[in-house]
Amino acid sequence: MKFQTTKVFFAFITMITFTIIFLLFIGSCNKDTISPDADKIATGSSTIVYTDVKPDSLILKTNPSSFNLDLNNDGINDFLFNSTKSKCEAAMIAPPVPYIYLSVEPAGGGNTIMTNSVIVPGIFNLAAAFDSATVIASASMWASISQYFLYGASTSGYIRCMVARGYWLNVSDKYLGLKFIKSNNTYYGWARLSSSYSATPLPYRHLTIGHLILKDYAYNSIPNQPILAGQTK
Repeated sequence: MKFQTTKVFFAFITMITFTIIFLLFIGSCNKDTISPDADKIATGSSTIVYTDVKPDSLILKTNPSSFNLDLNNDGINDFLFNSTKSKCEAAMIAPPVPYIYLSVEPAGGGNTIMTNSVIVPGIFNLAAAFDSATVIASASMWASISQYFLYGASTSGYIRCMVARGYWLNVSDKYLGLKFIKSNNTYYGWARLSSSYSATPLPYRHLTIGHLILKDYAYNSIPNQPILAGQTK
């Protein structure tokens, strides 16, 4: 009788042991079925490709000069920055006044520059200087022609020539909204710049020569999706 009781006891212990092992096995199987993207969902997965320019780059340092911006770093230039010169003449009334033009233009077909005004070539084609968190998207206003950061006389002269225009006079950490095409897909991005150019008071308003400084840039790697100015992740 004692032997029989012991046999039943060991059978009971064995059954409990197998039950525990089976439950542990099922639990481990359940862990393996967790989505491999669960961590990304929980922590967020950035689609923003960000490039920090170190050290900050002084661009358009001489006149004339140019600078190429490859926004997605694929070896193909997307936008061309230019510094050119001209002159304002008043016939025999006064000597010619030298003029400086700082501009940005698309380097590829379909690439455009975000603006905030109606485009009238030579008059209102001024590159907008946007604040951080400005939405850069398809609904924004876009220009396919060259846009002026600023332009104006580089010295004092005939008053008719004393014009200094542009949104990039003496500004810090402003954003240029950009759109580029690659493999028939549209991408939105930004470039952050500062400008140490300023202008003298009226009426003899001319440019005080400075620098245009490129600090960083980024784009959204998902086609047709917007980006915020300054967004890095």
